[in-house]
Amino acid sequence: MRIGPYLHLMRTAFLKLMAYRMRYVTGIATYAIFVGVQYFIWKAVFAAREMAPGEQLAGLDFPSLVTYIAIGYIARAAYYNNLDSEIAARFQNGQVVMDLLRPLSFHGNFLAQAAGETAFRVLFFALPMSLLIFPLFGVHPPGADGWWQFPLLFLLAFWINAEFNLLVGTCAFFLEDITGLMSLKRNLVMLASGLLVPLHFMRDLLGDTAIKVITALPFALIGYYPVLAYVGQLGIDGTPGFSDALMLGLIWGLGFRCLNLAMWAWAKRRLEIQGG
Repeated sequence: MRIGPYLHLMRTAFLKLMAYRMRYVTGIATYAIFVGVQYFIWKAVFAAREMAPGEQLAGLDFPSLVTYIAIGYIARAAYYNNLDSEIAARFQNGQVVMDLLRPLSFHGNFLAQAAGETAFRVLFFALPMSLLIFPLFGVHPPGADGWWQFPLLFLLAFWINAEFNLLVGTCAFFLEDITGLMSLKRNLVMLASGLLVPLHFMRDLLGDTAIKVITALPFALIGYYPVLAYVGQLGIDGTPGFSDALMLGLIWGLGFRCLNLAMWAWAKRRLEIQGG
């Protein structure tokens, strides 16, 4: 397989976003508000529990929890993409025919564009956001081995998130309208990725068995494990270690890749164009 065309698609996606970079400037303010709201909510929780400075809640003191929340939002801003809605839109307006005529992999085409978008988001969205949020909320640098574990798990999170979005987008070939499915996916990712609340915080509410199931799902690999690695909490208080998280991520990534290949082979045989 030639890699040159896919590198060109990555570059094209990067340059395309450069033309609309002002919306990312406003996005920085939006994400800063999200982090700020979480900051004051958890500050109120710690105050209501009359916790002394340095006292921990489920293994995290207040500065570490703020760091967890901030890095979670920054990472999400970097790897976020709309592959599912883009595929669904191209299916509904008939433009998917042009994708089928290209001498390129259908999924490879969209994965390359997602990689270009992520490169842009890291440089012009996540990095400026970090320069604002780090001093504003006192976000800490990586803890323990987080300086090398976080980047690796971030790349894994990008891959799994992109493959999952491809899977949801390919469902348009069978369901025609996947608006409800995309909404369900977004809510699942928000709740089960540990973005809103660290998953181990819910152990007393859900029980050990339920938490083990949730942390074994791909959603935890999108947010929970990379951020835990950043704050140096992997392998502590019963959480899986880095090698376990990496192996789980590879299993889910390869599983999604195989499932996407199988679904795409089936989808091409029953394609019905809705527009054009």
